[in-house]
Amino acid sequence: MAEIILSKNITPSKIKDLYETSMNQQNLKDVTLTIPNSINKYTFGLLADILKFIITLNNKTSIKVLKIDIDLENIDFLYDQEYAYPIISLLWNTADFVDKNNLDIKAVLREKQNIFFIAMNSLAKIKGNKYTLTHTDHLSKNRGLVRLLESSFGFNDDEEQITNSIKKILYNNVLTFNKNNKIELEKIIEDIGAIVYELAKNTYEWGKTDSNSIDIPASIRGVYFRFHINKDEKIQEDFYNTPLEQFFKHPVILKDSLNNQKKIYYLEILIFDSGVGFIDKFNEKNDLNDLQIIKKCLVKNQTSSISNLKSKKGLGLDRILNILNKKGFIRISTDKYCVYRDLIKDNYSPIEINQLESLKLDDWNNNSFNIESVTKSQGSYLSILYPFKSSN
Repeated sequence: MAEIILSKNITPSKIKDLYETSMNQQNLKDVTLTIPNSINKYTFGLLADILKFIITLNNKTSIKVLKIDIDLENIDFLYDQEYAYPIISLLWNTADFVDKNNLDIKAVLREKQNIFFIAMNSLAKIKGNKYTLTHTDHLSKNRGLVRLLESSFGFNDDEEQITNSIKKILYNNVLTFNKNNKIELEKIIEDIGAIVYELAKNTYEWGKTDSNSIDIPASIRGVYFRFHINKDEKIQEDFYNTPLEQFFKHPVILKDSLNNQKKIYYLEILIFDSGVGFIDKFNEKNDLNDLQIIKKCLVKNQTSSISNLKSKKGLGLDRILNILNKKGFIRISTDKYCVYRDLIKDNYSPIEINQLESLKLDDWNNNSFNIESVTKSQGSYLSILYPFKSSN
């Protein structure tokens, strides 16, 4: 039995290395995955990387045992971590669960999962400046759905209701550092609500089934918010040699978002699903290459579903790019690709479907999209960075 350990000092670069070494192991089977009781520091994109790694690992070779590096009596503290509920939910029907002493804790986790689910569904306070709304599709009788976004009748097509609830979540749970951030929220909440509405709708329409529209056996989908505060010098350290290093150096960011204490406040929004990803889902054998398929998903009305939603105003990822234009950043990780768009450096203008080559996407790994040695991932992970104005 192979053991793979996720340490509490995990970083995006460390998890990238762990992903590559784990996926390249020959005859990888009967895996015991050990996860920590907490993570030392959450940086932008870390949760997306963790979920991508574990979802892909479980798809490659079923994780047989989830070992949590915690004593049974301290298990409540695990649920202060944003990775706990989605990971346990993903593996619930297929893995054994043990604590650091190898004691079976599934019965205890069942109670804790239910408590967390009820709190999440009631939009109750969760410790820390973050919030997660996670669907678990493979639980019986739709018991794993977040009712703000979905029910057994389908997706909640009331964008105004979603926006108002997201406002409460952010106001009461996430933006608690500075009252000026809450004041600014009044001006941008419709943008944030639209982002959640559009991308959560995408997971409902496309994230639950494979390319043949057959339900995925273990399916999780969700929305995650985290409010970040970074000192200017720590930004350079945390995002060294990544596209975000340059994003935070933009004159517009330094002018509008850097306060007198040399701090920048920004909101991370992650929308994720454990589905087959953009390329397998939308590959219609129409002579498009992989990158063109991803770009096609960014063009208005190119991923329209046959689902019977009341409203047809949703314009998908094109709408998101318009919202983020001149101020934000988006990273999309799917299949073998991790692409991004810096909407300050490269402003967005909508294109037609026959203009895909003019739609700019960059390679997060700065490798000219060389994917020869990259292991295909399971799922789609869209990470959005929305900077706030400077608050002194």
